[in-house]
Amino acid sequence: MKSIKKRLLSLLLTLITILSLLPTSAFAASGTGKGITITKNQNYWSTRLLANGTPYSYRPPMAAGRLLYCLDSGLGYHNATQSFFDSYTYTSATNADADTVLKTAIANSGLGEMDAATLANVKWLMTYINDSKASNVGQLFMAVQTYVWDHQSYKGEPGGDGDAGGYANADTYEMYLDLIDWMLAQKAQEDAAFQRQIEEYAAQGMVASIVENDSAKWAVFALSSNRKNQSFFNYYGPRELVLKDTPQGGDEPTPPAGDADITLRKVAAGTTRGLDGAKFNIYRDGQIVGSDVTKNGGIIEVNNVTKGLWSFVEVEAPAGYCADSTPLSVYVDTTDGDKQYTVTATNYELPSMKIIKTDAQTGTPIPGTVLSIKSVTGSYSTSVTTGSDGSATLSDIPADVYVVREESVPEPYVVSHTEQTVALRPGKTSEVIFVDYEKPGLEILKKNIATGEPIEGVTYLIEQIDGSYSTSATTDSAGRIFLDSIPVGSYRITEKNVPSNVILSEIPQEVHLEAGCTRTVTFFNAVKPSLTILKRNSVTGDPLSNAKFHIYYGSDNTTTGEINDLGVFTTASDGKITITDVNRGWYKLVEESAPKGFGIQGSGVTEFYLEANTSKTVTVDNVPHSALVVYKYDAKTGKGLEGCRFELRYLGGGTSGTGGTVIGTYLTGPNGAFTVTNLEKGTYICQEIESDGNHIIDREPQTVWISGEDQDVVTLRFGNAPLGSLLITKLSNDSKHEPLSGVEFLLTDSSGHYLGNDNGRFTTNAAGEILVDGLEPGMTVIAREVRAKTGYLLDDSPQHALIKSGETAHLQFLNQPAGNLIIRKVSSGPNGEPLEGVEFKITYADGSFVPDANGELSSNGIYYTNKSGEIRISGVVGTVVATETKTIPGFTIDEATRTQTVVVNPNDTQTLTFYNKPTTTLILQKYISGTKNEPLAGVQFLVTDSSGAVVGPNNGYYTTDAAGQIVIEGLTDGMTVTVKEVKSVDGFVLDGTPQSIKIDQNQSPQRMTFWNERQGALIINKLSSLDRKTSLEGVTFKITTATGEFVPDENGKISSNGLYYTDENGQIILKGVTGTLVVTEEKSVPGYTIDKNTRTQTVVVNPNDTQSLYFYNAPIGGLELVKVNAADKTQRIPNTTFEIRRVSDGGLVDTVTTGTDGRVYVPLESGSYYAVETEAGKGFQLDNTPIYFAVEDGKTTTKTVTNKAISGILIHKVDSATGEGIYGVSFILYDSGNNPIAQETSDDRGYVRFENLTAGRYYLRELENEGYIPDTQKKTVYVKSGETTEIEWKNTPITGQIQIVKTSEDYNSMNGWPAGTPIPNTVFEVYNARTNRLVDTIKTDKNGLAVSKLLPLARYKIVESKAAEFYGLDKTPIEVEIEYAGQIVKASMTNKSLSTNVSIKKTGYVEVMPGQLVRYNFADIANNSTTALESFYWRDTLPVKAVRLQTIYTGTWNTPGNYKIVYKTNLSGDTWRTLADNLSTSKNYVLDASPAALGLASNEYVTEFMAAFGIVPSNFRQVEAPRVDCKVLSKLAGGTQFVNTSDAGGVYNGQWIMATSRWVTRVYAPSKPLPRTGY
Repeated sequence: MKSIKKRLLSLLLTLITILSLLPTSAFAASGTGKGITITKNQNYWSTRLLANGTPYSYRPPMAAGRLLYCLDSGLGYHNATQSFFDSYTYTSATNADADTVLKTAIANSGLGEMDAATLANVKWLMTYINDSKASNVGQLFMAVQTYVWDHQSYKGEPGGDGDAGGYANADTYEMYLDLIDWMLAQKAQEDAAFQRQIEEYAAQGMVASIVENDSAKWAVFALSSNRKNQSFFNYYGPRELVLKDTPQGGDEPTPPAGDADITLRKVAAGTTRGLDGAKFNIYRDGQIVGSDVTKNGGIIEVNNVTKGLWSFVEVEAPAGYCADSTPLSVYVDTTDGDKQYTVTATNYELPSMKIIKTDAQTGTPIPGTVLSIKSVTGSYSTSVTTGSDGSATLSDIPADVYVVREESVPEPYVVSHTEQTVALRPGKTSEVIFVDYEKPGLEILKKNIATGEPIEGVTYLIEQIDGSYSTSATTDSAGRIFLDSIPVGSYRITEKNVPSNVILSEIPQEVHLEAGCTRTVTFFNAVKPSLTILKRNSVTGDPLSNAKFHIYYGSDNTTTGEINDLGVFTTASDGKITITDVNRGWYKLVEESAPKGFGIQGSGVTEFYLEANTSKTVTVDNVPHSALVVYKYDAKTGKGLEGCRFELRYLGGGTSGTGGTVIGTYLTGPNGAFTVTNLEKGTYICQEIESDGNHIIDREPQTVWISGEDQDVVTLRFGNAPLGSLLITKLSNDSKHEPLSGVEFLLTDSSGHYLGNDNGRFTTNAAGEILVDGLEPGMTVIAREVRAKTGYLLDDSPQHALIKSGETAHLQFLNQPAGNLIIRKVSSGPNGEPLEGVEFKITYADGSFVPDANGELSSNGIYYTNKSGEIRISGVVGTVVATETKTIPGFTIDEATRTQTVVVNPNDTQTLTFYNKPTTTLILQKYISGTKNEPLAGVQFLVTDSSGAVVGPNNGYYTTDAAGQIVIEGLTDGMTVTVKEVKSVDGFVLDGTPQSIKIDQNQSPQRMTFWNERQGALIINKLSSLDRKTSLEGVTFKITTATGEFVPDENGKISSNGLYYTDENGQIILKGVTGTLVVTEEKSVPGYTIDKNTRTQTVVVNPNDTQSLYFYNAPIGGLELVKVNAADKTQRIPNTTFEIRRVSDGGLVDTVTTGTDGRVYVPLESGSYYAVETEAGKGFQLDNTPIYFAVEDGKTTTKTVTNKAISGILIHKVDSATGEGIYGVSFILYDSGNNPIAQETSDDRGYVRFENLTAGRYYLRELENEGYIPDTQKKTVYVKSGETTEIEWKNTPITGQIQIVKTSEDYNSMNGWPAGTPIPNTVFEVYNARTNRLVDTIKTDKNGLAVSKLLPLARYKIVESKAAEFYGLDKTPIEVEIEYAGQIVKASMTNKSLSTNVSIKKTGYVEVMPGQLVRYNFADIANNSTTALESFYWRDTLPVKAVRLQTIYTGTWNTPGNYKIVYKTNLSGDTWRTLADNLSTSKNYVLDASPAALGLASNEYVTEFMAAFGIVPSNFRQVEAPRVDCKVLSKLAGGTQFVNTSDAGGVYNGQWIMATSRWVTRVYAPSKPLPRTGY
């Protein structure tokens, strides 16, 4: 009964299939070249290079509405004219007639050279591209064409493009090969799906096969009549399954018996070593008939095959190898008897990529560079960081085309975000080289405009115009500021502060800095006329402080001859007194007192005449009294040496001795001298105790007698010999004489003491040099090479050099290129396979061990062959003895060749080959799935023979060793062994599928390979952040899935509330978990803080995967600040405010204030900080000197800070009418004897301060007061110690008024007002032009008139702050002046009318397929207003029921600035998340916005994104158009529609100005078949 049901079902399905295959309307047509045109669809265009390197745009032709592929290369058609196409005729057909066109194409083109499997691939590829809606379909088109060219012999005519396959497309050929591999992988997946369906039908007793759908098939072929081999073709034939009739007479079909066998052998490229684990689809005459996986040494056996073309297509490679999808075909012909066929397939290892990062100018390696690597197909993505040699290597990654992008570089380099595309081919390593420039430098020079001399003490503000960098700096004694490693960009340099004798330069300068360069900006300033008095030591010329001069001045145009007393002045630490703004005339300097220890020369009076507008320096010398002058100089050059320290000791009245009382220690000045004055009579010893670091102390102490008389000055001179240096040069000992870097030397002195700070070890730099400075003259340095450069022989013969004072000794070492030794180990069996893991002992003839490639001695001279059966040793020279000490299971050592001797010469390569004889052995190998053959120990197997009897001892049970192996020897030739895994190890999945093998002594040792997949696991690690090693036990974590569900523990039980606690190792280990997990630290242990940045972490755990998360906690430390009175440290000072900032970036951490006990505590994490006082306690002076400190290991640092109490006078000068402070009023302060002692001027808030006064009575008098009635009466003030006396001093203003009239400049279309109409509601701000302080805000009335309040006489600046509605804001300031009492100053201003408008337009695909990419393009995003808009944005709201966001192309904009991209998801609510910030409007960014790149949960997706610009000017608009790529959901039903909405907008005057654009896309639905007509 069941059989009848099967037959009925089969009959029904067959009937349906036959009906579906009936042709609807077959169509065939032909035409001439006039019907051939170039496609206008730019998606099919691509750019490539001709064989001669010429680029051109490749635009395919079309005929009968179909795209055509060039089958044979010849004269290119890219420059084709109509006469070119006129030489063609074409034929097109649909349905079953398409097969006729196909046969014509095969007969007239290179398609006829292809086997059935390759031709089937071409047909499938053409069909795939015709269905494709991908954005890179033009590249896919060229990939298919390249595949066609590479499988035919014809490669172009002489004089033609020669553009076939690898002969052209030099820039893209590798990429096309990868795209072919990718598409054929899609075909393999489709084949596998069909095979599964065929097997399902077979299980039901039905036979299914793969056929092309005749009703959908079509083909087009075009052939030239006068150009050899020039033809075009396209084909479309989608495949489907059909059911065949079930054979009668039984329930199951009987396949035709065959009498031939095919053996496929899979080997590693370049070897005969078989590879297990390669999966192949098997085809007969182009139709898939099954699949199998290589095993037992890389073998697939296909038995009893029938006549036909059999093909094997690899769909999955062994771990660590690249799949090769090239069909391997063999034609089976059994007409003349049984046949045995063999097919050999090779696999290359997965390729590697080496990324090299260097300095663009010096070539120096740059470590610490982060680069991202992403395949163009999106199947692989990672990032790497370059190591100390500036390189990073990715090994064993898929063969593909990759985009490598620089993400970040260390200081001081500029990140370029450069991208490079590289194609990785199987078995090869490709290098990618990136270079970067250092950040630029800025030099600022300040010079006297008259003399060109440098000016010290000028402060500048340096601001980045197109960035956020800002700093200030002050010129040094050379008039110079140098800033290094600052960001690239444009800068504005503004002079902010100058010395009193220098006139401020008010015009800023701008400069642009590029990477790797330094720019110089020079400012010239006029210097005020000044008089400088320089006081010097008459012996040494050193400046002297504390010399007091009385200075008098007499004008040369006075009629009275009056002499003016300018006052008494004292020289500063630089020995100078400077008086600015001096007048011409006669000056007299009277030296009233000399510095201590010095006497006045002569009368001490100096008179001179000073010309108008000139500066003059007068030098006055003082004679030291009873003095000792010591000079320190270079014994070779005689130049004075600064910074040498001496000790002076007093012996008393005697004339000899060695001890004495220390008078003091002294440091030599810039000219190498120091002076000690007022010495008592007696004997002194002067001894040098510290040199300047570049000279040796080679003079004995000197003894000197001092008479004690004032006029007695004794001079001592100490000459020091300069130190020497040593230069070592390392070169190759060949014709090139190249410098060798990385060579290590050991340097000692003649006594064996090490030089330097690294136990005497020094390494040559890139120039092959070592320079050692600061060596004592007379010493002998011995240099010996201890480590050679890889590939060179060590030259350990020592050389010595004698160091001479002030000279550089030279030593040169030469290295010979080393020899190489290759040891090859192979099987002596028929396969000759290389043997991995064979042990050798390698020594020199004298028995010493041979060093490896890095120059290091192995522990015992033991080496092992690699997977290619080789040992390669570089850097060997001499007679080498190689002895095989241990082979691998399944082989025996050949005693005749066990030990071999060879002589290796410099620059020579020698090879030794050893053979091992295989035994009758079976090796079971266990690996971990997903690894490159990582062995798995402890797995148990049961081994039986064909009868089920156990094999070997222990009831047939074997367990894998540390190498993951089981070796079974002594098996009977011809027996069949069955192996089954019965027990896995913890953390791995049991693979209980048995495998069988027939023992063949000729193939011994034979191998069987088994794989185990890992179980999923999550390890949470909790450590202290101090050493990142100390584990923290008892920390609480909450672990949930992405949807908030609790995670079960390893025993499958759900914890009560999702909480877990770290064990004694600081770990939580969960096994058997998969999916997206969210781990949140809930509570730390006492004494530690939770890091908010890493508190919650998300991780995806896959099967066969173990993930680890690390959480670090910092111990709690802090700072205690104690504020005390500097005069009485027992008095604490409350209410003192400090800012706590980080040293690394100056960022504010906290602001704290001392309490009533003068103390405050701040908890802080470990790090470096500084505290700055920002507000002093009442009655104390502010001290804003930074206090630096560090918090370490959770400890508390205590800092005690002092403040000086204030004794002074504080005057508040205020307007009697408004109470506001008055700027610029000067006051003179008199002491109790009515002597003027100070003069100060009120600041912009009206405050005048006289500080550091002694207690007592003082008098104050106002000098001048612009705009106010002066109060010149003296006032008496009393000052108490430690207190400030505060006075409010009022003045009555002399006032006037300002009136402004505002009118329309033009006709306003918004309100209809003509030009000249008064404008109400315009707001103005009135500033004092001198202080820039706001004094009034006024608004125009209905007559356009704005009137100020009564204002004091002064000059004012008027700025429009708010325009009236429908008018543009004009911030151009105007200045007016009120000059007399009661004056009304009038001004007129106009405003231009404005309009507001924004725009945005969106376009995209009209129709899409489910699962394809859809692109949206944006146009006309702009602020079309005549005014600036605030909060400008453009936004895209995604149709989330239809698409998922993938990529955002930001476009560029016409105005410099920065903006950011933000987005929302279905789980983020109203919160915007930042995708990218600080983007430049001048760069077009490609932002990966896929769920994986954004780290979204599995059920989370982006709903909208927005570009936010802030304020944009009028006419702000896009330049390069933004666009967006989305992926259409695969579940969409055909015929549905979805809408994407975009909008743009900005704010003007508090109102939103917006625009919206929408685009409708429909989902493709196949057309319904035409009704049957019965014909």
